[in-house]
Formats: sequence, C-alpha cells, structure tokens
Amino acid sequence: MIYLKNSIGIELRGEDMVVTCLSSNFSGEVFTHFKRVAGYRARERAEVRAELEQFFRTRRLGRDNIVLGLPRADALIRHLDLPREVEDNLAQVVLYQVQSLEPSEDEKFHHDYVLLRGKPDDKRLRVLLVMIKKTILDSHLGLVRELGISPVGVTLGSVALANLFFHARPDADGKTFVLADLKPGRLEVLALRNGALAYTREVSRPEEKPWKACVLEELEVAAAKTGLEPEETIEELILAGEGTGEVFPELRESIEECRSIGSQVPFEMVDGLRSHLDEAAASLGLAYCGIARRLPLELNLLPGELRAQQTRWAYVPSIVLGLAIAVLAAGFAFRAPIQEQIMARKLDAEIAAMKVPLDRVRKLKGDVDTLEKKVRYIEGIYRQKDLSLEILRELTALLPPDTFLNLYSNTEGTIQLAGSSGSASELIPKLENSPLLKNVQQRSPIFRDAQSGKDRFSFEAKVER
Repeated sequence: MIYLKNSIGIELRGEDMVVTCLSSNFSGEVFTHFKRVAGYRARERAEVRAELEQFFRTRRLGRDNIVLGLPRADALIRHLDLPREVEDNLAQVVLYQVQSLEPSEDEKFHHDYVLLRGKPDDKRLRVLLVMIKKTILDSHLGLVRELGISPVGVTLGSVALANLFFHARPDADGKTFVLADLKPGRLEVLALRNGALAYTREVSRPEEKPWKACVLEELEVAAAKTGLEPEETIEELILAGEGTGEVFPELRESIEECRSIGSQVPFEMVDGLRSHLDEAAASLGLAYCGIARRLPLELNLLPGELRAQQTRWAYVPSIVLGLAIAVLAAGFAFRAPIQEQIMARKLDAEIAAMKVPLDRVRKLKGDVDTLEKKVRYIEGIYRQKDLSLEILRELTALLPPDTFLNLYSNTEGTIQLAGSSGSASELIPKLENSPLLKNVQQRSPIFRDAQSGKDRFSFEAKVER
C-alpha cells in the first residue's frame, strides 16, 4: 500500500522505549509498525542505536517526522486562570508565570501552553501550562540524539494520549472522562472535561497493591480534584497501558462504563498490531500529533531554535507531487472518451479503405443472385419436363388401348387431359390409382361422339409430387 505521510511516535516509558508508526493515505490513518526497545537506559548506546536503525531500515521508515513523548513525572503542569484583558499579551504573561516558578537562575524551564476553549462571553481565560526543567529536557534530547533520533516535537506521553482520545471521541464536549494509563509499576490518571485536560497525576503502584484498588482510589481523587458539579458524573473510565488486560475484567464488575483505549482507537491497522494497542496508546498518540493538522492540546516543549524551520522551497516537492497526481487523475478521467475518439477514427479509416472492395462484393453478390434465379428457373423447367415424360409413360400404361388423348398439359402441377375412350367413366378410378396423380375430376360432361361412337372426356388432375 502507498502512504502519503509517515509519523513516528517514540515514548520514553519507564525503562523501555515504545516506538509506533502511523501512516496516512487518502482513506485515513493506518497503524503500521510497532517496536518496544526494552531497557534502553541501561544498555550500551551503540547497541540500542543499532536496534533502532535496523527497525527503521527494514521497515523503510524515515526519521524526519518523529515526536518524542516524555514521562509525566519529568514535567510540571499548571492550570492558569487569567483575566481576558491579557489575551493580547498572553505569551508574555505566561512567561512571567513560568519565571516566577523557576527555583533559581540556574534552573530554567522550557515551557509551552495552550489556551483552553471556553464560552465566548467568559471573562476569564483558562490556560494549560506545561513546563520542564532545561537540564532534564537537555538530558533526554542528548540521549535520543546519541541513538540517531532528532525529534521535530517534544511533549508528554499523557498529553498525546489525551489528544488521541479526543480524536477518537469527538463527542467529548460537555462530558467528563477519566483516562487511566497503567504503566509498569506506575499509574497515571487524566481527567478530561469539556474537551480539555482538567487534571493529571502519576503515582507509583506498590507491588502488593492490586491494580483495581489503585485505579479506584485515584479515580476518587480525580473526581474530587476536577470539581464536578453535583449533577455531573464521570461519563466513562478509559484504560490504557500494559496493565489493561489484567485489570479490565475486574473493573467492569464495579464500573459498567469502563472501556479500553483499544476499543476507542479509530485507525486502521495492519495484521498483528491490535494486540499492542493498549501498551502503544500513548506512543500512537504521539505519532498522531505528528500527522494531525490541528490538535486540541497542541504542546511542543522542544526549544524554538531546535525546531525544524520549513522554507517555501520545502513545499515544492509536495506541490509537484500534487500537480502530478492532478494530471494523472485528469488523464484517467479523459482516457475513455479520448480512446473512443481514436478508435472511432481508426474504424472510419478502415471502413473507407474497405468501401471499394465491399462495393465489388455487393455487385458480385447481385450477379450471383441473378444467376441463381436463372438456374432455379431452368431447373424448374427441366424438372417439369422430366415429370411430364414420367406422367405420359404412366398414362400409356394405365389407359385402355381404345383410349386416345387429344390434349395433355402440365401447368405448375395441374394436369389437363382431353380425348376419347370406349368407356370414359371407367378412366377416373384408373387415374386415381396412379401414384403420380390425385384429385382427378371432370372438367366437362362426358358425351358420345356420333362419328366415332366413343365417349368424349375432359379431365383435370393434380401432380402427386
């Protein structure tokens, strides 16, 4: 299958690195590849780099559109409530807020923010602010560069998971959902309210504590922190992560509206990848961030100087490809009419070239038809003569010696007989017994000739064959 664009999502998930590829074509997005690099932090960099290079090479994947997802524990998330009057200078106001949270001059933050949707008449602005210490971000970027990875975007895995869910559920406005990402040894809970990230927290999970107890406990905390109105309820609990298969049946017994993220993902996928949906959900959300035109939570922590700057020339290949596709599409659209015109011209030329031979054939056919008519006429005459001779031989054998014929004619199978006989009335049965004659009738009354003393007769008969 031909894909127009590929996007790679790489999530740093505990001690492992989860890599997914989301490809797009004219029909939509397709989940095409999955890779889990176990223990990447503790292994030799060269070994991990070789494993990743083999993955990209064997799948023929480029590395020009990679979105990196960082752990939730490495970032600070704040919800800012600001007066609407600062909207024109929002970036500067947010920067002041970030600087006020920096512990010292040496501990700088990289940050990004998104203005959350509100009602048009709201007098306050709600801003989601995500910050990460420069030292932590530089450490992650340095590590992935050693592995041959240069991301075009950096965000949190949980933010990408929220974007994936919002894409899967366009009906999220006006409702509250809770996403629980069950990671190895950790649990992150996200509360999504009115199409925005309202609350998030990550906690460690003690080995002796069951997943179900952890999820239910954090679910209560999320409900309290989200500030639900008395009439509001949590619409659904969505599970993601490696622990989904273990805890999902247990939670369904307590919470009917419990779903897995795998049942929500709207993408097509190649065979064999459906079993990885739960553990790959956040990474798949990262890949979606690299392919989507607009995101509900568009946050990029990559410093501006490291982001890829596209010039106008970067669009030239896409424009050329688009024009080529348009020309091919037009060619396919007009192919049938043009082919019909060409075929019609060829047929007209061939018909014109065959006109003289066809006229000759038609003339010869007319001559042949005329000759056939003459032949049939002559054959009819001969057949009639042959039949008359046979009938005359038959009459010579049938008629008595005292019978003489003065008239014999054969007109299209009708025989006329006239003559004299000693007993003309006895002739009709004799003639009827002939295999050549039938329907023998008198044409005129029989009378006796005074001079000869014989009966004068005139008969008519039909030829039997």
